[in-house]
Amino acid sequence: MTTPNIERAVIVTGASSGIGRAIAEQLGKAGFRLWLLGRSAEGLAATADSIKAAGGLAPHCEIIDIQEAGRLAGLVEKIGQTHPYLFALVNNAGVMHPESILSGTPARWRAMFEINVLAPLEACRTAIEAMRRHGQPAHLINISSIAAQWEDGGVYGASKRALETISGTLRLELEHDDIRVATIAPGGFTTQLGRHLETETIRKISASIRSKGIEPSATDKRLMGDPNYIAHAVLYILEQPININIEKLVIRPPIDTRC
Repeated sequence: MTTPNIERAVIVTGASSGIGRAIAEQLGKAGFRLWLLGRSAEGLAATADSIKAAGGLAPHCEIIDIQEAGRLAGLVEKIGQTHPYLFALVNNAGVMHPESILSGTPARWRAMFEINVLAPLEACRTAIEAMRRHGQPAHLINISSIAAQWEDGGVYGASKRALETISGTLRLELEHDDIRVATIAPGGFTTQLGRHLETETIRKISASIRSKGIEPSATDKRLMGDPNYIAHAVLYILEQPININIEKLVIRPPIDTRC
């Protein structure tokens, strides 16, 4: 059973924008003690202001580049020592370079694996140590991508598939702990991941949408989902009894924009 008088701390990575911000805002409304991690001081401050304006507890904000080996794990360890109850770690931060393998570069491949796989892997192991020490029910939530299901998901899809494999392995290793592991795989949501899309890729996506008789629009909710749907899913997982494990949720808009 959860001790009611101990604030439940939740770490959210990539909380300065997009899905991470939506998750933080949703959990802030629910009364969690939040630790918001991200690269943008301005973005984190905006997220924190939104949470406080909605009546949530003032969150802790930490500027961090998780691509640097050990940085995220070190911060998770610090938080676990600072707070008496680490309730959840939400590994949301990620980077996508959606070019073909033949046009890609080793530097971008490494960035995707360092940020999408190695950083959350180190963070999960460090969080588990703190969660076991605190002795309370806890959660690990890894944000994957629908690209992990694609046969031609490229290096980005491979990195997210690796993250899902890590989630599945941890789920088995933690069967005798009150620590649950869940994966959420979004597809087609309005985030900053799209900033790395090449012009040719955008052209192909637009052509694919038009072939379905639809004019491309960033505001068409059939094409691009609201990050709040992912945030609601995270809160739903955290609200479930600890004797239930939600392994994976795939959440995407109704129209497939993949070219």
